[in-house]
Amino acid sequence: MKEERACRRHIVLLGIGHTNAHVVRMWAMNPLPDTDLTCVSDGGTATYSGFLPAVLAGQLPPEAMEIDLAQLCAAAGARLITDSVTGIDRQNKLLLFSKRPSVPYDILSIGIGSVPQISDNIARTPSLVTIKPMRSFVDRLTAAVDRSSGQKGPLKVVVVGGGAAGVEVTQCLPNRLKSLTSADVRITLVNRNKELMPGCAAGTMKRVHQLIESRGQTILNDCAVERIDEDRILLSDGSTLPADVVVWATGATAPPLLSEFDLPKDERGFLLTDNTLRSTSGDPIFAVGDTGTIQDEDLPKAGVYAVRQGPILWDNIQRCLDGRALVSYEPQRSFLKLLNMGDGTAVGEWKGFSFSGRWVMQLKQRIDQKFMDMYQQLPHLMAMPDDMPCRGCGCKLGGDVLEDALGTDNKTTRDDATIIRTSSDDSPHNDILVTTDFFSAPFSDAWLTGRVAAIHAASDLYAMGASPFAAEAVVVLPDGDPATQQNLLKDFQAGAAREFEHMGATITGGHTITGPRWEVGFSVFGRSIGTKLIHKQGLNPGDHLFLTKPLGSGILMAALMRGRCPHAHYQSMIDTMLHSNQVDAQVAVDCEITTGTDITGFGLLGHLQEMLTSDVRAVLRLDSIPVMPGAREAMAQGIASSLLPANRCYLQNVRNERSEPLDLLIDPQTCGGLLLAVPAAMVPEFLQQFADQNLNPPAEIGEIHTAEKRSARITIL
Repeated sequence: MKEERACRRHIVLLGIGHTNAHVVRMWAMNPLPDTDLTCVSDGGTATYSGFLPAVLAGQLPPEAMEIDLAQLCAAAGARLITDSVTGIDRQNKLLLFSKRPSVPYDILSIGIGSVPQISDNIARTPSLVTIKPMRSFVDRLTAAVDRSSGQKGPLKVVVVGGGAAGVEVTQCLPNRLKSLTSADVRITLVNRNKELMPGCAAGTMKRVHQLIESRGQTILNDCAVERIDEDRILLSDGSTLPADVVVWATGATAPPLLSEFDLPKDERGFLLTDNTLRSTSGDPIFAVGDTGTIQDEDLPKAGVYAVRQGPILWDNIQRCLDGRALVSYEPQRSFLKLLNMGDGTAVGEWKGFSFSGRWVMQLKQRIDQKFMDMYQQLPHLMAMPDDMPCRGCGCKLGGDVLEDALGTDNKTTRDDATIIRTSSDDSPHNDILVTTDFFSAPFSDAWLTGRVAAIHAASDLYAMGASPFAAEAVVVLPDGDPATQQNLLKDFQAGAAREFEHMGATITGGHTITGPRWEVGFSVFGRSIGTKLIHKQGLNPGDHLFLTKPLGSGILMAALMRGRCPHAHYQSMIDTMLHSNQVDAQVAVDCEITTGTDITGFGLLGHLQEMLTSDVRAVLRLDSIPVMPGAREAMAQGIASSLLPANRCYLQNVRNERSEPLDLLIDPQTCGGLLLAVPAAMVPEFLQQFADQNLNPPAEIGEIHTAEKRSARITIL
């Protein structure tokens, strides 16, 4: 068992752009002692701007320019928070959020980039597509082109911005547009300056001009956009230009969030720093990449500076924590410029010399790919060993060991919660139901862990047709810094209280100790929702089996631990976990369903076998069983929960008539769904209840049949 620590010092990275990403990479290889790292982003991926032109040109798939933050942070052992930041409490050193508890920091590095500069009088029409945020640019461009489909004549595209970004987009865009529309495309580049790419060598500008004109594209220099209408733009000289799609690739301005930070800024709203990249306020706050402006320096907002700042930031973070003098960042006065021309060639410039050709494009690809490999390949280099114990329900004791210890066998059925009789009245309303569930904390985010722990612990009550009214916390905090332990407990309680409040319950107390590993859970107390409780036993031939949630959380959490769960799959898993069984249980009670359970540590087959008696057998249709996105892919890679070997005991007495393995059917589930047995006559009303409430209906996965001599207890079709 790996020992965990409540660390004393906290580094927080807001935005995982080129500079902050370097810190994550260095952290993966050499984490600082008694220090934790938190990465905060408004999305699950970071985009490398250098690859956007290649994606537009069809030279690379869109995912090639993405750094998956769930995989990167998992590989580095860093906490990832994807939520909206609202401000900074400098006095208490807290990063503030709109929906979740604040995050403390000893060092904060802000690198949230820049946004395109658009004057206030230009309306955000559907035809306007800004380059940033880059991770959604391709999708937004596709939507804008789709809105123009069906019109007569060519598709008229205007690119606004005559810098390097505008030029590359103009040259690479035709290939993307050809894949989106069969119409002819006319592209016009509008540039407010007198020449393209001001500051570049004359030879570079000449080469670019010649290429653009040879492709039949139009350049309008010394011309600014005053207004954008639905199908045209108004220019500063009073003329209009037809435009179905307007791609905005102008200079950078500060993101709106920076205005919420009480920190010194330059005249454009960027955070002002000294030459160590630290805020001129004197706070332990760094501003990097486009986000920061170094006092008395006039540097363009270019990614090449952000990349070079990475090692300086990493060094200064360590120096700041140790109380040592910081080192200065000395920006390069000249750097290699490489522009993708979309046809397999590139134009380059170095110290005033201009050159072009396919070899230049090959050089650009090598440089860009080398940068991306440092982050896209890191999860494979830093992956956890395959025998690492899982968390959540993956750390549960094996069912065969449990049954042997309790002196029972699989034919003995226990309900999901204990019924405590409080009167001689047979009405379940007078009874109290009690259940306990806890596990090793599945996520480094205490707030998220609290939400998941509450939903998971209450699930056994909902599986019996009951609703919680009180909960007692059971917490083992990792040894270490008392202030950090306090924050962990506070955030855990806040997350759990949020979910229990939605259920109509409160946390009434609990018990907390310290230990080598973070363990959390609840004892939950509830009462019946209806006039009858739901029990595991009671299956009848002809019953239809319904599952309310997809399977796969165990294998996906195992993939996450190994840095091999993409953020899209991670987010889908989290969304599924945070969907409480409350509403589904209410529908079951309203339909007077009396047989069911919830799917947790023993997987679908294990918990289904708890329901089966000697009189009945189950037939499941494998293709009807819902599975979380990414779970099958992870299984194909050989990833599995550490509880899976113990759960293989539930494959006994199962006849598999399919060629596929059944690992997903014994995958331990955290916050799993309900498995409900619905009598055939009740199925239409049961499904109608979901339709009437605009709820996603559960999946019908099989039926119950009369047991036959020598037949398997469960058959998979």
